[in-house]
Amino acid sequence: IILAVFISGLMVGRTPEFLGKKVEAREMKIAMMIALVHPFLILVGTGLAAAFPHFGAATLNNPGFHGFSEILYEYTSSSANNGSGFEGLGDNTVWWNISTGFVLILSRFLPIIGPVAIAGLMAQKKYIPESEGTLKTDTATFGVIILTVILIVAALSFFPALTLGSIAEYLFMN
Repeated sequence: IILAVFISGLMVGRTPEFLGKKVEAREMKIAMMIALVHPFLILVGTGLAAAFPHFGAATLNNPGFHGFSEILYEYTSSSANNGSGFEGLGDNTVWWNISTGFVLILSRFLPIIGPVAIAGLMAQKKYIPESEGTLKTDTATFGVIILTVILIVAALSFFPALTLGSIAEYLFMN
Protein backbone atom coordinates (compact mmCIF):
# COMPACT_ATOMS: atom_id res chain seq x y z
CA ILE A 1 0.00 0.00 0.00
CA ILE A 2 2.86 2.37 0.82
CA LEU A 3 4.40 1.75 -2.62
CA ALA A 4 1.08 2.37 -4.37
CA VAL A 5 0.42 5.53 -2.36
CA PHE A 6 3.89 6.86 -3.15
CA ILE A 7 3.72 6.08 -6.88
CA SER A 8 0.20 7.46 -7.30
CA GLY A 9 1.12 10.58 -5.32
CA LEU A 10 4.06 11.18 -7.62
CA MET A 11 1.88 10.63 -10.69
CA VAL A 12 -0.53 13.39 -9.70
CA GLY A 13 2.25 15.70 -8.56
CA ARG A 14 1.37 15.82 -4.87
CA THR A 15 3.13 14.70 -1.74
CA PRO A 16 1.87 11.19 -1.04
CA GLU A 17 -0.26 10.80 2.09
CA PHE A 18 -1.60 7.72 3.81
CA LEU A 19 -3.97 7.84 6.79
CA GLY A 20 -3.30 11.55 7.20
CA LYS A 21 0.50 11.19 7.32
CA LYS A 22 3.01 12.09 4.62
CA VAL A 23 4.84 9.18 3.01
CA GLU A 24 8.44 10.24 2.55
CA ALA A 25 11.70 8.76 1.30
CA ARG A 26 12.49 6.79 4.48
CA GLU A 27 9.19 4.91 4.43
CA MET A 28 9.55 4.33 0.71
CA LYS A 29 13.05 2.89 1.06
CA ILE A 30 11.92 0.52 3.79
CA ALA A 31 8.86 -0.54 1.79
CA MET A 32 10.96 -1.26 -1.31
CA MET A 33 13.53 -3.24 0.67
CA ILE A 34 10.79 -5.37 2.19
CA ALA A 35 9.08 -5.81 -1.19
CA LEU A 36 12.37 -7.06 -2.65
CA VAL A 37 13.43 -9.35 0.23
CA HIS A 38 11.12 -12.17 -0.88
CA PRO A 39 12.26 -12.34 -4.53
CA PHE A 40 15.86 -11.71 -3.50
CA LEU A 41 15.96 -14.74 -1.20
CA ILE A 42 14.25 -16.96 -3.79
CA LEU A 43 16.52 -15.91 -6.63
CA VAL A 44 19.74 -16.00 -4.59
CA GLY A 45 18.92 -19.52 -3.37
CA THR A 46 18.11 -20.62 -6.90
CA GLY A 47 21.27 -19.00 -8.23
CA LEU A 48 23.47 -20.67 -5.61
CA ALA A 49 21.92 -24.08 -6.26
CA ALA A 50 22.48 -23.63 -10.00
CA ALA A 51 26.01 -22.22 -9.54
CA PHE A 52 27.16 -25.16 -7.40
CA PRO A 53 25.96 -28.16 -9.40
CA HIS A 54 27.57 -30.69 -7.06
CA PHE A 55 25.08 -29.55 -4.39
CA GLY A 56 21.93 -28.47 -6.21
CA ALA A 57 21.88 -29.74 -9.78
CA ALA A 58 23.33 -33.14 -8.86
CA THR A 59 20.00 -34.08 -7.27
CA LEU A 60 17.94 -33.33 -10.38
CA ASN A 61 16.25 -36.15 -12.26
CA ASN A 62 15.24 -33.73 -15.02
CA PRO A 63 18.22 -31.67 -16.20
CA GLY A 64 17.80 -28.59 -18.32
CA PHE A 65 14.97 -26.10 -18.23
CA HIS A 66 12.65 -28.29 -16.18
CA GLY A 67 15.38 -28.86 -13.62
CA PHE A 68 15.86 -25.12 -13.26
CA SER A 69 12.10 -24.78 -12.70
CA GLU A 70 12.31 -27.45 -10.00
CA ILE A 71 15.09 -25.55 -8.21
CA LEU A 72 13.19 -22.24 -8.53
CA TYR A 73 10.00 -23.82 -7.21
CA GLU A 74 11.84 -25.41 -4.28
CA TYR A 75 13.06 -22.03 -3.05
CA THR A 76 9.75 -20.33 -3.86
CA SER A 77 7.94 -22.95 -1.81
CA SER A 78 10.38 -22.56 1.06
CA SER A 79 10.07 -18.79 0.96
CA ALA A 80 6.29 -19.05 1.13
CA ASN A 81 6.48 -21.56 4.02
CA ASN A 82 4.67 -24.09 1.87
CA GLY A 83 7.03 -27.06 1.84
CA SER A 84 5.87 -28.49 -1.47
CA GLY A 85 8.11 -29.18 -4.43
CA PHE A 86 8.48 -30.93 -7.73
CA GLU A 87 9.09 -34.61 -7.17
CA GLY A 88 11.86 -34.80 -9.75
CA LEU A 89 14.15 -33.02 -7.31
CA GLY A 90 15.94 -35.17 -4.75
CA ASP A 91 15.67 -32.55 -2.04
CA ASN A 92 16.29 -34.58 1.10
CA THR A 93 19.99 -33.75 1.31
CA VAL A 94 22.03 -31.60 3.66
CA TRP A 95 22.32 -28.84 1.02
CA TRP A 96 18.58 -28.61 0.36
CA ASN A 97 17.56 -28.90 4.01
CA ILE A 98 19.95 -26.18 5.21
CA SER A 99 19.63 -23.77 2.27
CA THR A 100 15.82 -23.95 2.13
CA GLY A 101 15.72 -23.67 5.92
CA PHE A 102 17.68 -20.40 5.76
CA VAL A 103 15.38 -19.11 3.03
CA LEU A 104 12.32 -20.09 5.06
CA ILE A 105 13.52 -18.41 8.26
CA LEU A 106 14.70 -15.22 6.55
CA SER A 107 11.57 -14.97 4.38
CA ARG A 108 9.34 -15.33 7.38
CA PHE A 109 11.04 -12.99 9.83
CA LEU A 110 12.80 -10.27 7.80
CA PRO A 111 9.58 -8.85 6.27
CA ILE A 112 8.14 -8.35 9.76
CA ILE A 113 10.71 -5.65 10.51
CA GLY A 114 9.64 -3.31 7.69
CA PRO A 115 5.99 -2.69 8.56
CA VAL A 116 6.89 -2.18 12.21
CA ALA A 117 9.58 0.36 11.23
CA ILE A 118 7.18 2.14 8.87
CA ALA A 119 4.48 2.23 11.56
CA GLY A 120 6.98 3.74 14.01
CA LEU A 121 8.03 6.41 11.53
CA MET A 122 4.41 7.22 10.61
CA ALA A 123 3.39 7.43 14.28
CA GLN A 124 5.96 10.18 14.86
CA LYS A 125 4.48 12.39 12.14
CA LYS A 126 1.79 15.02 12.59
CA TYR A 127 -1.69 14.39 11.24
CA ILE A 128 -2.51 16.29 8.06
CA PRO A 129 -6.20 16.99 7.44
CA GLU A 130 -7.67 15.65 4.21
CA SER A 131 -7.84 18.13 1.32
CA GLU A 132 -9.03 18.13 -2.29
CA GLY A 133 -5.71 16.73 -3.49
CA THR A 134 -5.65 13.79 -1.06
CA LEU A 135 -5.77 10.42 -2.79
CA LYS A 136 -8.59 8.36 -1.35
CA THR A 137 -7.43 4.83 -0.53
CA ASP A 138 -10.90 3.32 -0.32
CA THR A 139 -11.76 3.51 -4.01
CA ALA A 140 -11.67 1.06 -6.90
CA THR A 141 -9.09 3.27 -8.63
CA PHE A 142 -6.69 2.84 -5.75
CA GLY A 143 -7.35 -0.92 -5.81
CA VAL A 144 -6.34 -1.00 -9.47
CA ILE A 145 -3.19 0.98 -8.63
CA ILE A 146 -2.26 -1.51 -5.90
CA LEU A 147 -2.84 -4.45 -8.25
CA THR A 148 -0.74 -2.79 -10.94
CA VAL A 149 2.15 -2.12 -8.54
CA ILE A 150 2.05 -5.74 -7.33
CA LEU A 151 2.06 -7.08 -10.90
CA ILE A 152 4.92 -4.80 -11.97
CA VAL A 153 7.13 -5.67 -8.98
CA ALA A 154 6.41 -9.40 -9.41
CA ALA A 155 7.00 -9.31 -13.17
CA LEU A 156 10.29 -7.45 -12.85
CA SER A 157 11.43 -9.82 -10.11
CA PHE A 158 10.50 -13.19 -11.54
CA PHE A 159 10.04 -12.92 -15.30
CA PRO A 160 13.76 -13.43 -16.11
CA ALA A 161 13.85 -16.61 -14.01
CA LEU A 162 10.59 -17.87 -15.52
CA THR A 163 12.08 -17.24 -18.95
CA LEU A 164 15.02 -19.49 -18.10
CA GLY A 165 12.75 -22.24 -16.79
CA SER A 166 9.17 -22.92 -17.75
CA ILE A 167 8.90 -20.52 -20.71
CA ALA A 168 12.11 -21.86 -22.27
CA GLU A 169 10.92 -25.42 -21.67
CA TYR A 170 7.67 -24.66 -23.49
CA LEU A 171 9.49 -23.08 -26.43
CA PHE A 172 11.85 -26.05 -26.83
CA MET A 173 9.22 -28.77 -26.56
CA ASN A 174 9.33 -31.35 -29.35
